Amino acid sequence: MALSLGASKAGKAPALQGIAHRLEAQRARACPAGAEPPVHPAAIPPSAPRDTHHLDAITLHIATCADLKEALPSVLRELLDMLNGCLDSGAAHFATGELCVVHRALGLATHEVISPIGLALPVATRERLQEVVRDIGRDPGARQQVSDMDGTPGGVLIALTDDTDRGETGRGETSDDWLWLGEPTAAVIESGLANVVINTLSRGLALHQQQQARHAEDTKSAVAQALKNERRHLAAELHDTLAQELSYLQMQSARLTRAARHAPQDVQALAEDVHTQARRAFRQTRELINGAHATWGDAPLACVLDNLIEEFETRSGMVFELDNRIQSLHLPDAQALQVMFIVREAMTNSVRHAQATHLRLQLLYQSSGHPPAARVLLTVEDNGCGFDPADIAPAHFGLGIMQDRAHQIGADFAITQPRQGGTRMTLSWERRDT
Repeated sequence: MALSLGASKAGKAPALQGIAHRLEAQRARACPAGAEPPVHPAAIPPSAPRDTHHLDAITLHIATCADLKEALPSVLRELLDMLNGCLDSGAAHFATGELCVVHRALGLATHEVISPIGLALPVATRERLQEVVRDIGRDPGARQQVSDMDGTPGGVLIALTDDTDRGETGRGETSDDWLWLGEPTAAVIESGLANVVINTLSRGLALHQQQQARHAEDTKSAVAQALKNERRHLAAELHDTLAQELSYLQMQSARLTRAARHAPQDVQALAEDVHTQARRAFRQTRELINGAHATWGDAPLACVLDNLIEEFETRSGMVFELDNRIQSLHLPDAQALQVMFIVREAMTNSVRHAQATHLRLQLLYQSSGHPPAARVLLTVEDNGCGFDPADIAPAHFGLGIMQDRAHQIGADFAITQPRQGGTRMTLSWERRDT
């Protein structure tokens, strides 16, 4: 099998437009290695004149189809018939040729073989083509290198569209397409007609790739917006129903606690417990309502912290400072929401209980170097009176909620007292920014 490497992102046909290498690995039984000299790009003649309107129509059909598995077989049949006509007009007689497209759809890890209508490729041929393309994908430089490929099937394999780094998931950010010309169809690789066929497929698939990527992005944005709208709708329902009831229950339970001061001890404990739970339920409901309205878009975490500072500056005389040492850190919405709740609780405690005049937020990586450290450290520190977490009564449940939220996102949470006084809250987590 001959392999043509080096596709470009523009979807150009590398085999016929400045290709750097072409491998020749003939079938061992049919033709010994070296029997046919390699084809150089300079020897490839220009495209033969064709019906450009018809070819543009084929390109448009590929680019706009919803499912390549349904659209490509008929297109490939037409293109194969064109190549077979070229073969029949040659000096020698050729058998009916073969071709197919080895395609990996957007976001998938495996390739599938799409063949023309009426051409049933053997299972062994399909599996071999998938194996060859998969092996090329494991080597980032394979498209630009000469690699030995022996065995069957014979023919020529040409990269039609570019491939990108698949990342940790093994799934490509773009599709990946190859054209296989089986023997004897590969004999026309030097013809202008082959240039036309390859360019038609390459342009159509490149445009289809762009359309699919755009559609996927639009769908993602639409789903995200629908989720935000639903969250806001639920927040409004919570505010108008449950939050109002819990607010009333909180006030009444406070009255019950005062009324039970002279009651037996067990009655006092019961009244205090009811009031504590009512406060907890009301507070969590308010946080759910606030979180449902929180949106970040593409804003980094530093912008979220800036917004919190602006929020507290309007209702407190304290001086707030943000020391941001990370240029851009984007978190998934769910994680950013929990971080915001934790920081807001820490800032609320400083404003209400610490008697502080200054509060400092610091965001940095835990160690320097290249590449950056694997963990992020967020610190909230004030210059207030400080406290010992062990002395906090169970009824004050804010610290427990902060610890639970940190646990949900896999973060380490700690409250300490600096030597100079005040209170320091630290939150650190593994770097998984988007």
